[in-house]
Amino acid sequence: MLKNIIIIILILVVSGFSSGGYDHGTSTGKGQLELDLTWNPFNLIEFGQTYIVIGYGLTNHFDIHGYYAHQTDKDDNYYYGLYYQFVDTKYLDLATAIGRRQYTVSDVKDLFFPQLLFNIKFSKNLTVGGAFVNIQRITSNTFKSRGTAFDIALYLPLSGVVKLPKYVHEIKIAFGIFNPGVFEPDHGDFLPTYSIDITFKKFCNNK
Repeated sequence: MLKNIIIIILILVVSGFSSGGYDHGTSTGKGQLELDLTWNPFNLIEFGQTYIVIGYGLTNHFDIHGYYAHQTDKDDNYYYGLYYQFVDTKYLDLATAIGRRQYTVSDVKDLFFPQLLFNIKFSKNLTVGGAFVNIQRITSNTFKSRGTAFDIALYLPLSGVVKLPKYVHEIKIAFGIFNPGVFEPDHGDFLPTYSIDITFKKFCNNK
């Protein structure tokens, strides 16, 4: 019980200050669901977002993924796409993806392609992952590159610290930085990012 309370506190505290971010180079795993959660409570951080990144493994290397981001200016945006991990080694994972971003208020539409996602595995308790994402603005069925977004984060698993619920494969805390690429941030070239990443076990696994 105490360990579950600790996990909840970490989720609330660590994810309270965030701006944005994407994915990394390691696929979710066949039949597994991953949720990356960030909360900007009561829009406390002016440049922050509350968002959720979702990934589901269709195979061990092929995912469907996406996100929904709530912004302080109320013009939320969401992304959906396909993800493929093409390098899977002991120390390095690489992936690519293609997807589309839309906004709930404005008519802005973007294509995220090409994308290069990476995950450097220093040990089972420390990985560094991130992504380079080319953002193309969609206008009258034409595409114009707006820039390249970049994010990188340090991932720290909690399984070695606390006992996880039986339906959870892993929980990681991520600390990183993010450059949106399409505009000059008012708070510097890089914005801080924080999230709690939860990977659930296979739904069909009854063991």
